[in-house]
Amino acid sequence: MKKLIEQGFLASIGFLSLTRERSKEFVDELVKKGEVRRDESKDLIERLLKRGEEEREAISKLVHNEVSTVMNELDLVTQKDIQNLANKIDALGKKLQK
Repeated sequence: MKKLIEQGFLASIGFLSLTRERSKEFVDELVKKGEVRRDESKDLIERLLKRGEEEREAISKLVHNEVSTVMNELDLVTQKDIQNLANKIDALGKKLQK
């Protein structure tokens, strides 16, 4: 079971770094081995590239959500918080000048 999980994880990492050139090489190798027909190769390359993009987006969302969660838990000041405070200071300064 551990081996299967490890292989799945490594496959996901592989999808993340898959470029058109690398996917073509991979599919060409499958064609040579007879595991994929030549007429299927172009479609397979496109599906691999699409899957790679989907994996990158999913990982990006996951990382973003995890970072946001940690920042909220740590109650860190954000750039937005600083900008809101600066806006309030500016508004108070304008009121005092009147």
